[in-house]
Amino acid sequence: MATRPASRWPRRLGAGALFFVVAAGCSDFWVWWSGRRGISDLDQVAEPAFILVPGASVFRSGQPSPVLRQRVEVALDAARVWANARVVLSGTAIAGGYDEPLAMYNYLVGHGIDSERLILDRKGTSTRESIRNLGAPSGRLVVVSQKWHLPRLVWIAQDRGWEVAGLVAGKGTPGGWENILREHAVRVANLWELTFDRLRAGGRD
Repeated sequence: MATRPASRWPRRLGAGALFFVVAAGCSDFWVWWSGRRGISDLDQVAEPAFILVPGASVFRSGQPSPVLRQRVEVALDAARVWANARVVLSGTAIAGGYDEPLAMYNYLVGHGIDSERLILDRKGTSTRESIRNLGAPSGRLVVVSQKWHLPRLVWIAQDRGWEVAGLVAGKGTPGGWENILREHAVRVANLWELTFDRLRAGGRD
């Protein structure tokens, strides 16, 4: 009795899974590599028009979480060095009191930064939205975030046409390794989203 040929589906599924893993890994690396080249030190960057601080969690007391505090501390140093730069505080604000931009605003004003220099963006619900909400590129931009987040932030700003430099906020990984693991996935998602957006736009009349 002739034996039944083995199904090709396991091989196809395996090949598909391998392709997905390789494509995701390459996408992750491309965003990281492209963005990391824009990371610099405060004393090596010319004065920007804007300093962008993306939001992170805020405690019920209204105080910044460790992640957000690291970002706003570096933003404070930058704002003191670059007296003419506007500081954009971008994050999530929810009715009932949760307000990431306000927490950053209170910290900076409490440490002597003129409130007239501060711009509150309460619709910065993601890294992409924080950059998009800046509008058309206008002058040099400096972005502030942790080392694990900064390459994607710089890369997105570059893609939007900004002349951008990134400043590293703090050391270590406050909040746990889940931040780093999540960042790998979001890099891939952002690159593919941007690619699909361009393909859709290119197909329009």
